[in-house]
Amino acid sequence: MKKFYDREREMNQLHDMQQQAFSDCSRFVVLTGRRRVGKTSLVYRLMEETKEQAPGLYFFVGRKAEATLVRTFCEEVRTKLDEYLPEGIVSFRSLMQLLLEIGKRKKFTLFIDEFQEFDNVNSDVFSDIQELWDRYKKQTNVCLIVSGSIFRMMEKIFKDEGQPLFGRDDCTIRLQPFTTATMREILGDYKKDYTNEDLLALWTITGGVARYIEQLMNNRCTNMRKMIHYVCSGGDSFFINEGRSVLIQEFGKQYGTYFSILDQIAHGDVTQSEIEASLGVKVLGGQLKILEEKYGIIQKKRPVGARSGSQTVRYEIQDNFFRFWFRYIHRYTSLIEIGNLPALEQIMRNDYSTFSGISLERWFRQKFMESHRYKTIGGWWQSGGVNAKGNKDEFEIDIVTQTLDGEVEAYEVKRNHQRYNPARLQEKVEMMQRHLFRGQEVKIGGLSLEEM
Repeated sequence: MKKFYDREREMNQLHDMQQQAFSDCSRFVVLTGRRRVGKTSLVYRLMEETKEQAPGLYFFVGRKAEATLVRTFCEEVRTKLDEYLPEGIVSFRSLMQLLLEIGKRKKFTLFIDEFQEFDNVNSDVFSDIQELWDRYKKQTNVCLIVSGSIFRMMEKIFKDEGQPLFGRDDCTIRLQPFTTATMREILGDYKKDYTNEDLLALWTITGGVARYIEQLMNNRCTNMRKMIHYVCSGGDSFFINEGRSVLIQEFGKQYGTYFSILDQIAHGDVTQSEIEASLGVKVLGGQLKILEEKYGIIQKKRPVGARSGSQTVRYEIQDNFFRFWFRYIHRYTSLIEIGNLPALEQIMRNDYSTFSGISLERWFRQKFMESHRYKTIGGWWQSGGVNAKGNKDEFEIDIVTQTLDGEVEAYEVKRNHQRYNPARLQEKVEMMQRHLFRGQEVKIGGLSLEEM
């Protein structure tokens, strides 16, 4: 995937910060976003575009001894800045001070990738940077960009008032997965005659995450069968271990409990009581709160119009790839361990139409959000008592929106448009209007693969 897609807004922000650093005084930019979303590629692109104006340095913070890292960084400085550095520099503080001294007479961009890993190398680095930055910022012309993919750590470093780098950033950019329009553009570049089924499969598996899309497109996996086959291709695919490697870094030693909760949500237990019953645990409210507020992995869903404190709450995994990974990879680890990947592939294919139906609903919600036409986007549900057959009558509307002008729309989402039942949707809308949007006209419609 050599072509550079989207990211115009974020690139403009970076260019703006860089020009302020070069024309006024140094600027500190924090770039966050989930792993594989394209943070490093974005800054590389910036440095490539501006290399004639000023050089760029790239420091990757791995889990190595500080002296080993600093030796590597020093070589980067000597090569890219053409500056003399004495041998024997072993601390990042010493190197940073030398760089800021250079910054008094030379403009450059310094990009520190996986910045949060300094906490494992030498946590004093954060205090050292704070002290040096405060002393040198006004005298230098350095554009310092730091990125990190462990969200909880980056939040702690820059948003916790007790941390030395709190308030030091001039700009924070949270890089998101690609938009629905960009995913269309990418798939179209690799398959001119792609179908909406192909597009839905790409969305269902990758959720718009750049690296996952790149893997599939570079291997010409442009339809559902090829994508699922590639995911299950053993040593040729990193998808098998991806969820575990990403989330264990986030969760640390508590990952077992969190993995169990996410597994249940991915398989349809969406209320706290359902999750607790499935896991045989009495109280999981604390863990659910941490997964939502600290890690941002799950989110609460309430019916449109419900108060924020309402107990009518469902949980969903926000990230499409994690939802996919827990549904199939984590749940069927035993098949992977014995090398029976063909069986896993068959399970995925058999379940695909059901699983992707939920992804289709999420696609339309995302598309509506990107249109900026709405002030409310959600769903609505309520139990309606017992019907004539003695069963509990559930009223649920897949998507309910309210435009900026106040117009209300209600949609039923079906993979096959022929399964859309306008009479039943109207019945649900009338039930909703007993509690919400009374006396207001509600436009109804069906959404399917055809409308993607």
